[in-house]
Amino acid sequence: MKNIAKFLKLKEETEVEYKSAKGGFPGSFWETFSAFANTQGGVIVLGVKEKNGKFTPDGLTEEQIATYKKSFWDNAHNKSCVSIPLLTERDVEEHVMEDGVRLLVFSISKAPYYLCPVYLTLNPFGHTYKRYHEGDYVCSDDEVRQMFSDANNVQHSADSRILTGYSFDDIDIATLRNYRQAYKDRHENHPWNDFDDQRFLESVGAYRKDRATGQEGYTVAGMLMFGKYSSITDPECCPNFFPDYREHLGDGKDVRWTNRVYPDGTWEANLYQFYSRVLPMLQHALPVPFKLDENQRRKDTTSAHTSLREAFGNCLIHCAYTVMGNIVIDRYDDRIIMSNPGTMLVSMENFWEGGYSVCRNPLLQKMFVFVGVGEKAGSGADIRKLQRKLRVTRKVTRKYWKR
Repeated sequence: MKNIAKFLKLKEETEVEYKSAKGGFPGSFWETFSAFANTQGGVIVLGVKEKNGKFTPDGLTEEQIATYKKSFWDNAHNKSCVSIPLLTERDVEEHVMEDGVRLLVFSISKAPYYLCPVYLTLNPFGHTYKRYHEGDYVCSDDEVRQMFSDANNVQHSADSRILTGYSFDDIDIATLRNYRQAYKDRHENHPWNDFDDQRFLESVGAYRKDRATGQEGYTVAGMLMFGKYSSITDPECCPNFFPDYREHLGDGKDVRWTNRVYPDGTWEANLYQFYSRVLPMLQHALPVPFKLDENQRRKDTTSAHTSLREAFGNCLIHCAYTVMGNIVIDRYDDRIIMSNPGTMLVSMENFWEGGYSVCRNPLLQKMFVFVGVGEKAGSGADIRKLQRKLRVTRKVTRKYWKR
């Protein structure tokens, strides 16, 4: 059970919801239950009323608390009410305030990705909720489908799906050549370097055979990484795919961006081409101090360059390519913003702690790792270390721009 005291501020937030229950178990309870389970978790407190934006404890009797606990557990195990029970007994707790007012507190954790969506009734569409700020909102059908797709990652990741009707003609040869050269530079004596293109694609996961069904063909990951843009955006693959890099480096108000890299028909806009074209532009914003390696050669890569490369790679690797939305990279004079559709498959607690990682597109991750992008370490984000790194990076960057 979470520390309840910090949630009893009598102010609704993203992770706390107060409900009066004087007249019975509140019907809106289950919408919030679904929303918290599908987002980042939270606490529902029964026994607090709202009037004119202010929250006042109106309390519950011991009899009401006993009745509401039974009502909750009866409905929590009824699939016509909610898809999974999710909570344990220690997550449902009576809390007595200093003035003797009794409250009933439900501590709801974010549901594991393989149990999502958590929905009401027997139909997930139109009955699945997410939490935004202080409200519960019905998920779109696309959001629900993406949750089911993420849940299936346990056995079959979305990027491992075998595409129907695709052939080697859908592969962009120039991209494949560039990738194979990068692979050879990193693994000079590896036997895969002697494979023909088809066998190499099979080795990296771009082409596979399903042993259970006998089906074989190019994977979603293979097409995203090496495919022609028209083949990627075919309805069979990822019709919403649209990687977009925008530079906002000018002062003119009439200029939306000073440079842009997007699928404009002049290049095959697959992931590896996008990564190869955009990364140098992003790293150009960073200072390159003069350093020599152990062989007295100029060393141009700093920890900031490495961090930026990893962040960019992760933006591409963890994107939900089956839903509406674009990969958008915005570069400004003082910051770089990377965004993609899809949410993390781990809770915020696991993210900050590290040590536990779930990848939405493991085949894409493997392909990038092969050429030195990403490390599959699940290191999380230690906020103190992150803040220290940011302070150092900002300090060095400010010195660079002052020159």
